[in-house]
Amino acid sequence: MTSYSFPPEFIADLRSRVDIVGLVSDYVALTKAGANYKGLCPFHGEKTPSFTVHEGKGIFHCFGCGVGGDAISFLKRIENLSYPETLVRLATRTGIDISPYERRRGSLAAQEKARSEREGLTQAVACAQDFFVRQLQANLQGKVGGYLKKRGISPEAARKFGLGFAPDAWSALKDEFRRRRVDEKMAVAAGLLVQKEGSNRRYDRFRERLIFPIRDVAGTVVGFGGRSLGDGEPKYLNSPESLIFNKRRLLYDLHHARPAIAKSGSAFLVEGYMDALSLYLRGIDNVVATLGTALSEENVAAVKRYTRKVAVFFDNDRAGRAAAFRSLPLFMAQGIMPDIVLLPEGVKDPDQLASGLDDSGLEQALTRQMPLFDLFLSEKGIGLTAYSDRLQFLREVIEMIIRLPDEPLRGMALRATAESLHLAEEIVLDEYRRLRRSRHKQTGRRGNSSPSETTARPDLQGECRLTGGSGSPLPDEIVLATFLLFPMLLEEFAGDYRENVENSECRRLFQEFEACVAEDGDLSQRLFVRGEDDSLSSLYARLLNLPAPAEDLITARKVVADCLLSLRQRKTSRASRELDRELTGCSDDEQMFELLRRKMELKKRLMA
Repeated sequence: MTSYSFPPEFIADLRSRVDIVGLVSDYVALTKAGANYKGLCPFHGEKTPSFTVHEGKGIFHCFGCGVGGDAISFLKRIENLSYPETLVRLATRTGIDISPYERRRGSLAAQEKARSEREGLTQAVACAQDFFVRQLQANLQGKVGGYLKKRGISPEAARKFGLGFAPDAWSALKDEFRRRRVDEKMAVAAGLLVQKEGSNRRYDRFRERLIFPIRDVAGTVVGFGGRSLGDGEPKYLNSPESLIFNKRRLLYDLHHARPAIAKSGSAFLVEGYMDALSLYLRGIDNVVATLGTALSEENVAAVKRYTRKVAVFFDNDRAGRAAAFRSLPLFMAQGIMPDIVLLPEGVKDPDQLASGLDDSGLEQALTRQMPLFDLFLSEKGIGLTAYSDRLQFLREVIEMIIRLPDEPLRGMALRATAESLHLAEEIVLDEYRRLRRSRHKQTGRRGNSSPSETTARPDLQGECRLTGGSGSPLPDEIVLATFLLFPMLLEEFAGDYRENVENSECRRLFQEFEACVAEDGDLSQRLFVRGEDDSLSSLYARLLNLPAPAEDLITARKVVADCLLSLRQRKTSRASRELDRELTGCSDDEQMFELLRRKMELKKRLMA
């Protein structure tokens, strides 16, 4: 087996040639942030982008989990490759000839064996994809061509999406493997051939089916989905699991949808290949589909890398609605509160919707959305009159809310639950606290509880009163992030912020920012010369990576005013609690009167 020995100068040359932004963009939706790029970290779950790519330096860094490095370490980590495998992949990507660095090895390590198997599987799948595509083009006048015409898929569209056809034969693909000298054992491992139990006989898995290629995020075909054109069952047949094909981690055509998702900031999630394809053909590109199986946590995490605004778009029947509701806890665990597209009466699925409306009608239909959580509350909670049934449903809902990592979202969800079930907020909040304590006791025994879970106290109003315990930005930080985008607001609000900011790091960074504005300097340059470990540099980078608090000056002014009000109220509430403690231990009437007078003044401030 061929292996390589790469000298240091080769590695240095490779680093200089790799476009790290292009490489990372294959896996992460990046947006420009000043001189750098930002996105959601692919190595840990997060709700706001803290992953930064420095194009000029050729490095990446996540301020959330601390992972960083160059293009080599990025690809090695995200694809779980060995170091030599990574170098070969990058060299191939950049067009560098690696033949001079070949060497022979007497024995192979386990990673070399895995690499060889991965290559064998990829080769077999690529051969099958080529075969299926050629078969489709050769049979456009037959049954498969008729099916495509019926579904409104032109030959050009079929070529664009790499659609194929598996003929009604037991050994058509098997014979192709023999002609192309593809190892049949690899074809069996890839699920393209089936080996009959107890014999050496092998036959084609896909027969008389329209073939949909399934690609990874880099666009490499790793498996197939086949739609039966005859009476064969099942209607849809997928490749089985293999070293390169994992249904829990893959979504149909995510590689194609990534740019559109990044551009629109949102994604539609549908159930089937044809649903996705039909919408693509109508110009709706930000669509991904499950692989005919139940949605998994890994699927949701894959979408979350690119957006947190998701609309599920399932069949308009009881099964489709049930599938949508089953997806809700998975989304909530990732900090996503998805919407659901409400199909018009008589339209059974997205495919039928896409084929039955003109452009304006389709665009309007796609806007008919509502929060999936609200629909779940109204549909599942309706008609529950018995106290025991309402309590059981309340607990089911709260168990989902507990999984939300975002504290303001928890508060808003609890409030919506109380309103939908016509319960007092105190009842809902008390049950939430009881169930959360019970969960923490259980996870504590297993050693899995986290400080963010045990200290979280949701705000039912869902306003800008954040503790930061779950990683959410503090009001101090939101104001500062808005100042960075709209420095013209300093003149109006600087004094108020300076008086009420309590976070020491925010206070220090604000002072640096004020100095830079006064000197017409560059805050980024001023901070980053200290090194990336400096606490102010880290805070500055995190604020830049937060979603923009506002898009225009009017909204920015309102955001700052609201957060400053929250800061003043927080400061006043703290002073009021301190007065309560002094009153508890006070025995002097005159001093008590003075304390009560000060408390009344604070109360007036709070009410104002």
